[in-house]
Amino acid sequence: MKLSSKTIALTGAFLILINAAFAQQKTGKPIPHFEKRGAATQLIVDGKPYLILGGELHNSNTSSLEYLKPLLPKLAGMHLNTVLGTVSWDQLEPTEGKFDFSLVDGLIKQSRASKLKLVILWFGSWKNGMSHYVPVWVKQDTKRFPRVKMANGKSTETVNVFADENQKADAKAFAALMKHVKAVDAQDRTVIMVQVENEVGIHGDNRDRSDIANANFAKQVPAELMAGLQKYQNELQPEFKQAWDKAGAKTAGTWEEVFGKGPFGDEVFMAWHYAKYLNAVTAAGKAEYNIPMYVNAWISPVYPRGGPVAYMHDIWRIGAPRIDVFSPDIYQPDFKGIIPLFHHSWNPLFIPECAPDSAGASNVYYAIGAHNAIGYSPFAVEERITDPVNGPIPKAYKVLEGLAPVILDAQSKGIITAVTINRANPIQTINMGGYNIELRTRRKKMGTERYLPNSSYGLIINPAADEFIISGLNLEATFAPSTPGPQIAGIASLWEGVYEKGVWKPGRKLNGDNISQSYAMTEQTNRNQTGTVVRIESAGPGVLRVKLYKFD
Repeated sequence: MKLSSKTIALTGAFLILINAAFAQQKTGKPIPHFEKRGAATQLIVDGKPYLILGGELHNSNTSSLEYLKPLLPKLAGMHLNTVLGTVSWDQLEPTEGKFDFSLVDGLIKQSRASKLKLVILWFGSWKNGMSHYVPVWVKQDTKRFPRVKMANGKSTETVNVFADENQKADAKAFAALMKHVKAVDAQDRTVIMVQVENEVGIHGDNRDRSDIANANFAKQVPAELMAGLQKYQNELQPEFKQAWDKAGAKTAGTWEEVFGKGPFGDEVFMAWHYAKYLNAVTAAGKAEYNIPMYVNAWISPVYPRGGPVAYMHDIWRIGAPRIDVFSPDIYQPDFKGIIPLFHHSWNPLFIPECAPDSAGASNVYYAIGAHNAIGYSPFAVEERITDPVNGPIPKAYKVLEGLAPVILDAQSKGIITAVTINRANPIQTINMGGYNIELRTRRKKMGTERYLPNSSYGLIINPAADEFIISGLNLEATFAPSTPGPQIAGIASLWEGVYEKGVWKPGRKLNGDNISQSYAMTEQTNRNQTGTVVRIESAGPGVLRVKLYKFD
């Protein structure tokens, strides 16, 4: 029997679907990956956008499964959905070529049992720029694995980024780790991302002064780097471009000739070689299991030179294309000033380390609302969050847990923003959805300008015309139309409530005293206001839904 071309085509399409379904059945859930969705690049986990409400374990706490056992259920009780935990080279490969995956398996199983996703931190050659987590066989063989030297000629414990043997051994171990993770986790996809090394860079000097480093420093700047800088010449980070221009903006020569003699040229040199090293390790791991991988940067006035700090992003972008994200570890007070430096069109924002203090709740709201962050993760949460129920981070995560599907949808549509407000700056105005929205720290008493002592924060979502979702703490808002037409906005309805898995569950309908702020109507009408406000009154972060109407 002769089949028609249409029948053959339909049969082929059917077989493709059958094969895809069979492959899915074999491999389990879809592999985690990054995906550009509208206005945001999002982390896709189990086939859906995922918001990391995370916490990093203190680094040594994964070295013993018995010690770890009571910690992960505690994290789940704090409304975390993801844990960041260390896998160290010294315990993975205690004898060269012989791997012990028992701690890896235990970490994955315990995370899964607590219904937590897992981000593995690979502490290979470096942690905080030092080499404390390399195996003893690496530590003891300084000829095969040479060390960093200071300007005084003295060696440090830190392994040398220029040592090919070290890179090969590190990459081999990391590849073995990723091959094993794929083998034991392809069905469940508990592991969703991996950090490659930790806060790399040189302490105590601007560059390594060992013989091998000096020999490399005397060479010509690689053509690959110069071609990349030309390719991205219109996107270069301002601080980097200014320093390069000051050095003469040359496009060929030695490191000193191109980038100048001194700290800048030294740091570019180190950044390039760290980027190339980590790219090689990442590539080896991704060849075995291609899930998202990131590196993290030490952020402070004194930091290890050569790491992926903001003004070295151009170097890292060119030297380490296999790395998906450059992330900031933020313990500095200028959170709002730091995160824009790490949020680029080509670099989604993820904060893998920060302090779990009272400002943390404000910071996570701001990061995901104002910069489409894929996630947030305070450090040592199992130890430093003393109140796992009423602490600022657990209370914020509880609200964000239910809101996450709404937030992720709003990020992709570009209909979300956020504010943080303090006593020194108690009023901010944003324009959104055809309204100027004045946001304040909540006032103590109706008709006064006295504010609550705590800082306030919130995210604002505009899901439909004249409708807003506001979530945060100690926040109040007034609205004024910003488009032609009626210039007074009134509250048509205001509800407080909660979101559960993205579904709105209304509580009280707020009116009367709950929305009144002033009866001075002459003053209010002069400002095109009604004397009413939208305010979050709950003791912890709350959620409001407001619908507005316009009139003259």
